[in-house]
Amino acid sequence: MNRRLLIAVLGLATAVVLISCAPAHRVTYIPEGGSYTVDDLALLLDEADLGAAERIDTSDAIDERQSTLAELRREGDDAGRLADTLTLDFPADLAAVPVLIEHATYEGAEAWVVIEAWGEEGGALTHRQLWVLSYDDGAVLAALRKD
Repeated sequence: MNRRLLIAVLGLATAVVLISCAPAHRVTYIPEGGSYTVDDLALLLDEADLGAAERIDTSDAIDERQSTLAELRREGDDAGRLADTLTLDFPADLAAVPVLIEHATYEGAEAWVVIEAWGEEGGALTHRQLWVLSYDDGAVLAALRKD
């Protein structure tokens, strides 16, 4: 009986260590990205890697979003301006976390491409959404969502 208990405790301890060693979510920031048209957006969204964000529970998304936007602000003034837009112009209780931010061109104009992991209440951030925002004023130029 003691041997089974020891094996169970060791198994639990190993699981805890592996979970705690899992990589934290980090946003991918591309300061000089590609050039996209409306026809490219669906494929861009489909190929987006959510990485560690897929393990974030929606109840933790707001805090993780704020942390990610703080990280983005460290990338310089332009990225900081985008982080302010994503903070001020998007709902404060949004259960979504940016996973990729790219300074790109969209339909020939400077833009920000933002891909976020999002989730439904009580779940994890396993879905994707894409925003294309005007580089100049943060206006939404395009948006896609994938469940």
